[in-house]
Amino acid sequence: MSRNLVIFLISIFIFSMPATAKIVDYIAAIVNGEPVLYSEIVKFAKENGIDDLEKARDKVIERKILLTQAQSEGLKVTDKELNAALEDLAKRSGAKNIAEFKKMLQSQGISFEDLKENLKEQLLIAKLIARDVKSKINVSDVEIQKICSSLKSHPVRTVYYIYTKSKEKAQKALELLKQGVPFEKVAKELSEDPTTAQNGGYVGKVTKGSLIKPLDIAVWSTKPGTYKLVETKNGYYIVFVKSQETPSCNEEEIRRRLFVQKFQKALKDYIDNLKRTASVKVYM
Repeated sequence: MSRNLVIFLISIFIFSMPATAKIVDYIAAIVNGEPVLYSEIVKFAKENGIDDLEKARDKVIERKILLTQAQSEGLKVTDKELNAALEDLAKRSGAKNIAEFKKMLQSQGISFEDLKENLKEQLLIAKLIARDVKSKINVSDVEIQKICSSLKSHPVRTVYYIYTKSKEKAQKALELLKQGVPFEKVAKELSEDPTTAQNGGYVGKVTKGSLIKPLDIAVWSTKPGTYKLVETKNGYYIVFVKSQETPSCNEEEIRRRLFVQKFQKALKDYIDNLKRTASVKVYM
């Protein structure tokens, strides 16, 4: 029996039911000749915390496009690969073996066979993506060194400040600092910025250009370990640059981050390209 005939018969069975019968499922879409049931979409939405069924439908359609593409290209998942993946999943779930894993699933009302089939499909899609997307991504040493050079030319300074609306209060704060009172203590007592005051005036680790212009100029014209009074139209700031550091160049972390960025873009482009050539009919 042809695939199209099977789909036709399923549709006839569902839509020719008596008006009094309860319709529990129907074909929501057909992707490359394969039906996508409404129940699949509802299940996917529930499992992935998606409230919008149309968004869930689109994700299921994307998955079906990838799955049918893998199948059309003759990709296979061996029993050995599937069993290894099941054993790994069982261990990560806290089960000692597959038998115990089955009991865990049963207690939660989850079908082991359904999970097994779903896992097989995931592995098949992963093979397709590994071959057609991941294998073609390259992160060069030149790209990594370019980022490292950029990091080294953008030092980070740890900044604190005391803010007051009056010059008199700012002068009082300066006097206390000159007497050796710790900056954090003075900030907690006199600063009128409630957000930073409770943290001893701590603003954070900043790069050049990340603060408003008057403060930015003060921060980058002050030697680490010293402070400076800044007058603005909104009041007075005593800016304290506690320290400066140059971001470290972790090449492996940069390589991983670049790979992820490239992979995400490449995967989107790959799926978009498959969508353009796929046969998709939506009924919901």
